[in-house]
Amino acid sequence: MSVTKVILPKLGLTMDEGKIVAWRKREGDAVAAGEILFEVETDKATMEVEAPAAGVVRKIFLTEGATAPVATLIAVIADSASEPLGDVASESVAPGANASSLTAAPSAPASVPSPAAAEGERVRSSPAARKRAQELGIDIEKVRGTGPGGRVTLEDVDAASARPPAAAPVAAPSAGGAERRIALTRMRRAIADAMTRSAQVPQFQVSRDVDMTAADELRRSEGVSFTDLLVAACARALRMHERFRGRFDGDAIVVGDGVHVGVALALADGLIVPVIRDADRKDLKAIAQERERLQQGARAGKLPADALTGAVFSISNLGTLGVDRFQALVNPPEAAILAVGRLSRAKVLTLTLSVDHRVADGADAARFLSDVAAWLESGGRSAGG
Repeated sequence: MSVTKVILPKLGLTMDEGKIVAWRKREGDAVAAGEILFEVETDKATMEVEAPAAGVVRKIFLTEGATAPVATLIAVIADSASEPLGDVASESVAPGANASSLTAAPSAPASVPSPAAAEGERVRSSPAARKRAQELGIDIEKVRGTGPGGRVTLEDVDAASARPPAAAPVAAPSAGGAERRIALTRMRRAIADAMTRSAQVPQFQVSRDVDMTAADELRRSEGVSFTDLLVAACARALRMHERFRGRFDGDAIVVGDGVHVGVALALADGLIVPVIRDADRKDLKAIAQERERLQQGARAGKLPADALTGAVFSISNLGTLGVDRFQALVNPPEAAILAVGRLSRAKVLTLTLSVDHRVADGADAARFLSDVAAWLESGGRSAGG
């Protein structure tokens, strides 16, 4: 007989709390190890978290819609539905957590919609409903939910969009004209925090134009995107230049063995960076499939728990938006990021590498970028390809 604790995981450097969006299993349900157990909303996205062990969901401590700090005990998986919990239940409230928010409570009957949330209370809603509300410019906190326990559904958002909008308050005039204040979302706060940390990093940039004629032929023959080619080229260069998969750590540079490449993705509310793991061990088609899976999951509001963590290097491609060249900010603790512009009519692409100067110097960056360019200009046939 055994009991496995399920804790709220830390799914990113900036995550300090999470909101339970949905439980995929209920108390008494059987669950397999690796099966999706619950969905949690972080400051970046809604993530799917797997069960750490097989068994029966013996107890759920954190209800849907509740928020708690990372490392909080939120459920227990046991061998049977009658497994004694002993002292485990007393651990369900972590230091600094709001005890009232962690108390399991029965949900309202599915057939009876709950009243609108009181001011300050976070509304329960599906990822699809939040995405639709964002697209339509609707404040989901003001949408009345008709789903189980008052949860806001996609249909509720569509119904709310059909109603005439309430009269907007008139902004008080100022010396520069009328203005309004837009509160930061959790994602924008996370981005602001990350970029503030980046501003503390001494960083420099090097740029290089790359002839993409051979790379374009490779792209067409393999049925992949330019971003996939860039991931493959950078992954091979990262294997040869270990400093660029390292991080500055006080009196040392810590270098990991895994070549995990993040690919920046713009969403309606900000930027996230899904991670393609062990990119140096994948061929182009495998990289393309992984990138597409991650991007589809991000846009749908559902990502696996490890999708946004562990990157050692990032790529930001604004070429599809008509940008010729730009400089990206290093995303700590990573040592470098590659900014990619659009492909010119002459099949030339400008790559700009931003580097943490504590980890590498200009000559290191030039050699790294040279190897990236060599792989692309040879159509994937250069050394290390």
